[in-house]
Order: sequence, then C-alpha cells, then structure tokens
Amino acid sequence: MNLILIVVEADYAAQCHPKWTGKEEECPYNPESITWIVLANRGLLWLYTLEAVAHLYVHRFDYFCNKWNLLDGFVVIIGWLTLVMGGILNLSWLRIFRIVRLTRALRIVLSVHELYLLITGLANSFKAVFFGAALLGILLILWSIIMVEFVHPINAQIPYDSCPRCADGYKTVMDSSLTLFQQIIAGDSWGMTSVPVIEKAPWTSILLCSVVLSVSLGVMNLILAVIVESAAEARKNDVDKTYKEKVREQQQVKMELLEICTEMDVDKNGKVTFEEMSMAWSENSTFRRAMVLLSISQNELGNLFSVLDTNKTGEVEYKEFVDKLYELQTGDERWMLASTRLNVLDCQKELRCQLDKLGDQLQWKSDQMARAIHRQGKLLEHLSIRLDSERGATNAAAPPNGPPTAVAEASTAHVPLPVASAAAARARAVAGAKAGGGLLEEEEEEKAMSPV
Repeated sequence: MNLILIVVEADYAAQCHPKWTGKEEECPYNPESITWIVLANRGLLWLYTLEAVAHLYVHRFDYFCNKWNLLDGFVVIIGWLTLVMGGILNLSWLRIFRIVRLTRALRIVLSVHELYLLITGLANSFKAVFFGAALLGILLILWSIIMVEFVHPINAQIPYDSCPRCADGYKTVMDSSLTLFQQIIAGDSWGMTSVPVIEKAPWTSILLCSVVLSVSLGVMNLILAVIVESAAEARKNDVDKTYKEKVREQQQVKMELLEICTEMDVDKNGKVTFEEMSMAWSENSTFRRAMVLLSISQNELGNLFSVLDTNKTGEVEYKEFVDKLYELQTGDERWMLASTRLNVLDCQKELRCQLDKLGDQLQWKSDQMARAIHRQGKLLEHLSIRLDSERGATNAAAPPNGPPTAVAEASTAHVPLPVASAAAARARAVAGAKAGGGLLEEEEEEKAMSPV
C-alpha cells in the first residue's frame, strides 16, 4: 500500500509541470491538496509511530541495537517533521525521504532465499561497480584526448544535415567523452559519426575500432566478471545466513528421523532395538530410503546398531539414534578422520598404561620367585651344614682303632636313647628357628616391596 501511494503521488505531482512550474501550491494536482492522499499519508504515519513506540516499549534500550528499528524511527521522525513544520518552512524536499519507507519491504524480501541472494550480491558488488566506473571514466578521458587531437579536425569538415551536434562531437574532451559514452557504453548510433569519419580518412578506423575493443570488449567485460565474482564471494562469506540455513536443515532432518523412530518403536518405550530396526527395514520404506541415502545396506545394519549402541544395552534412545545417524549423513570426512585418529591415540595410551602395569606385576612375580629360590637355597645350605656337623660329632666320639660296631655299641651303651633323641630334636629346632627367622624377615621385605 505504501508503494502504491508513493506511485500515485509521483504521477499527480508530474501533472503540475510545465503549466504550474514554480507555483506548485496552485496546482490542482498537487498531492498535498488532495484530501484522500493527505489522510492516507497521515494514517500510515500514525501506524508507523504506534509500531515504533510498541517496539521501544518492549525492547527498551535494545531498541537502538537493531538496524531495522533505527530505520523505522528515522522514517517516523522525518514524517512528523514534514507534517509539523511544513506550514512554517518549505520542507517539501523532505518528501523524498518517504521512499525510505519502501525499505521496510526488505523484511519480506529477505525472507525469500532467492531474493536474499540477489540483494546481498548487489549490495556487495557496489564496491566493484564504483572502481570499475572510475576505471572506465579514466579510459574514456584518455581516448577523448586522442579523439580531439586526431579525429576532430577530420570530423569538423564533414557536413551533417540531419545531426546538428555531430560536427562538434569531438570538439572538446567533454564532448568527446559524451560521444564515446553514447556510442560505446550506451550503444546508441555508433555509425552516425564514426562511419563518415572512416570514409573521409580510412586510417581513423584503427583509432575508432581500438576504442570499441578496449572499452566495450575489455574494460566492461572485466567489470562484469569482477561484479559476478564479488557477489559469489559475498554469498560464500555470509556466515550468519549459512549458519541459519544449516541449523534449519539440521532441525528438518532430525525431525524426519524422529518421525521414523516413532514409527519403528513398536513397544512404545522410547527406545529402538535391533529387531525393531530390522522390521523397519522390511516394512518402512522411509527408513529404508534413509539408510540407502546413507550408503548403508541391510547387511551393515547390525554393524550400525553396534556403533550406535555405545552403552551395549541392546537398545538405543531416540536422541542418540538420531544424532549418530545425522553424524553419518553430514559429518565431514576430515573431521571424522581426525576424530578416529584421536580415538586411536587414546586407545594406544590406555594400552600402554595397561602394558606398563602388567610389566610391573611380572617383574614383581619374577623377583618373588627369585627370592623364594634363594630361601630354598639357604634352607638347603643350613640342612647341609647341620648334617655335616652331626657326622663330624659322630666321627669324633668313635675310638680311632675300634671297629665301627664297637664304637656304636659303646656310644649307645653309655648314652641313653631318650636323651640322645631329645638332644637331636633340640638341635633341629634351633636350626629350624634360625632358618625360619630368616625366612620371615624376607617375607616381610617382599610384602613391603610388592606393587600396589
């Protein structure tokens, strides 16, 4: 409605010229003298004012952080300034700012993806357009200087009956620039002056054709290529829009997968099992199509379930199932390889720790066996010493010249049997106590040195 009103006002104001030029207040077609146009403008102004006040009341100080709110406030201030001070000062020129109202329509335009791409590409190509126009202007001035020096003397001698300006087309640098712009950039009547000049002096065709090639085929196509590249780069660098589109796509895909999971859940417990997945593959075409898009065959379904079932409970929750499936569908290969490498490094680290612990335990076991062997050796040494001492004592008690039988009989005759047995028992007890004491001390040392 705002656009239609501005178009109608412009058409009415144009009818005041040339009859009422300089006396627009007396013109019956003046938009400010037409009642319904005035009422429509005031109604829109009140509507914009109420909207701005409502936004200011809701957002408070955050109102000034939004560029759309600032634009609405600017439109409202200009509108009230024109309405209040229009009778005191001539502020009719401020009506041009009403065109700013049309920018409010950008909110609707930006919601359409294709229009958003066109507008952002156009906005980001202004820089390339500006510098391209500057380069084009410099090139036209350089060629105009050459045309004034070499072509104007020839062109001034040609009679142009139906074109009063053609004879002076290359008279000055400004006239020559205007002629070249008209002929080459605007594409208007190139042959009107160029063809007669070439017929008069054929060598000038080199200059005139060089202007066309350098300006039209060279600079203008180069500017077009730079504009296209700038628009494409601006679209690529639009991180905010790309992020929003990615989030929206993620939500859409996840909602579809959740719907599939709901259909798969036969017992309605909020989880899916391998049997339910197998049944869904056979009966649910949507699930089967999703798996095919993920390059997952029916034979690989069991491996997929094993990957998804991280807790090894035999069932997977909806959210876990959807997240893992979405990872398989949208995950970057480089990121997945880096994640796999990180998991392998973690496994290597854990395996190395376990091997170190196992090595410590084996070392402790080997040390314990070595000490046990050492204790057995000491025990055998004690027993050997005791046996040697008993043999020595027996041999010392026997007469040197007497037969062994007589010595044994004499020793047994003079020493009673119980007394001899008791003495031997006491000797074995003392030797065992000494050996046992050493063994106990070594066992205590082993317990203190054992790994935790």
